[in-house]
Amino acid sequence: MNKNGYFRADSSSKSKVRLFCFPYAGGGASVFRKWQDALGSYVEVLPAHYKGQEDRIMDKPISSMKILVDEIYEELSLLADRPFYLFGHSVGSRVSYELALRLEEDENSFFKGLIVSAGLAPDRPEVNPIYNLPDREFFEELSRYNKTPEDIYNDKALWSVFEPMLRANFKLADTYCNKDEISISVPILGLRGTMDPEISSEDLLEWGRYTQKGFQSENIEGAHLFIDTNPRQVLSKVTDFFNNCA
Repeated sequence: MNKNGYFRADSSSKSKVRLFCFPYAGGGASVFRKWQDALGSYVEVLPAHYKGQEDRIMDKPISSMKILVDEIYEELSLLADRPFYLFGHSVGSRVSYELALRLEEDENSFFKGLIVSAGLAPDRPEVNPIYNLPDREFFEELSRYNKTPEDIYNDKALWSVFEPMLRANFKLADTYCNKDEISISVPILGLRGTMDPEISSEDLLEWGRYTQKGFQSENIEGAHLFIDTNPRQVLSKVTDFFNNCA
């Protein structure tokens, strides 16, 4: 188990399947902390521990999609030795897609499916970038996404710790766009919150252009961060997807 890297794989795990998880901007590996117990020993849940977040708070955060994907792929490829899936929420869906392209290039036969949650298709640029806004406006926009506590902004010492990570996360999200429209050879499951103002049902369906093996979409009760508020329904859809891809 590498305590300083992106993934903390358990060498003693007898799991048959691995699920690599990538959070939304501002979220860390702890977003997925309850998933392992919920999914059981059949699946090993491996959330990405990003630099600059949680137990890697002292590392410089990454704001470049290419650099982030390069670093993650270096580790992920060493763990791709059994059937596995990628799950990404919001900007995490785009990180997952870019990793999927690398896996396709390497013709990895263990890659079984991609789950994109609350994310726009890769060719859709962010129309309202926030990463370069002045402090107060940046904080207010953050709060619109995930109800960031006011105490974090008011405590300047605390804000000085969190701000670089948050700006890097949102720069990653706000500046990404891939117009190549390359489809992958595994199925894609798309998830959307029923009350999510950031992505419509039509937006989600655009992911169908990115697979040669079938696309399905599902609605989850909740707003943009439904993986926090309604994990039970999310995991039910994820489990169904595993079964359909087996």
